[in-house]
Amino acid sequence: MPEPPESNPFTSPHGDDQPSSPELSSIPAPLAVAVLLGLLLTAWQIGEFFVIGYTDTSQQFSLLMGAAFSCLISLGLIARSSPTWAVARFYFLFHGMMAIGFCVMAFVFLKPPLAIVSGLVQAGLCLAIFSSLGRESVRKFHRLQCPHCDHVNSGGDDLLCFQRRCTRCGFRW
Repeated sequence: MPEPPESNPFTSPHGDDQPSSPELSSIPAPLAVAVLLGLLLTAWQIGEFFVIGYTDTSQQFSLLMGAAFSCLISLGLIARSSPTWAVARFYFLFHGMMAIGFCVMAFVFLKPPLAIVSGLVQAGLCLAIFSSLGRESVRKFHRLQCPHCDHVNSGGDDLLCFQRRCTRCGFRW
C-alpha cells in the first residue's frame, strides 16, 4: 500500500522544483570568522604602526612583527592541519593576555588613552579568535575527530597535536 502524501502546506505538491543549493564553502563559519578577525587584527596593528610607529622608534619592529605573525597565522588556519590549529590557539590566547597586561600597565602609568583603547581592541579580537577556534566544527575541520568513535576533542598527546589521543576511547592517531 503506498504511503499517503504529506500534508505540508509549505511544500509544492509536485516536489521540489529547484535543485538543492550548492555548498558555498567547506570552511565552517566560526573558522571564517576567526580568519576575518585575524585579518582585522592585522589591519589594526598596521594602523598602529602608522600612528605610533613614526613617533616611537622602539616599537616599530614589534608592531610589524606582530602584524606579520597575526596575518600568517590567520591565513594558515585555512589549511586542514591540527598543529596549525594548536599554534593559532596558543598564539591568540597569549597575544590576548599580553594585550590585557599592557592595557593595565598603560592605565597604571597614565599613558595616553590611545594605548589603552588599542590594548582593549587587540585583546577583544584575540580572545574572540581564540574562542571561535574552540568550536566543534572548527576542531572537526582541523581533523581533531577520532576516526574510531567520531568523538571531537582537542586533546593531543603532545603540545601541538602531532599525535592525538581520543579522550573517550583512548585511540591514538
